[in-house]
Amino acid sequence: MENKEVNKNSIWRPVLFFYARTTGWIVIPLVLAMLLGNFVQKSIGSQILFFIIIALGFAVTCYGIYKEIKDYQKTLKSKIDSNGK
Repeated sequence: MENKEVNKNSIWRPVLFFYARTTGWIVIPLVLAMLLGNFVQKSIGSQILFFIIIALGFAVTCYGIYKEIKDYQKTLKSKIDSNGK
């Protein structure tokens, strides 16, 4: 019984790590861009610069999520290949 419980936890662990890393790529760049953009907007008064900073934060988020998905696909493919042979 204990072995099945450990096996269930090991199945979900990679998924939860993937979720945490992906969520980090969503939250951290966008929050930092919002804070930096807000600071720049208040100090310089430029709405366009605020928008550019937010767009860069969004681009970093998209790249990070893309990178995480590619890494996760490689991990899954290697596990499938190792189990299939």
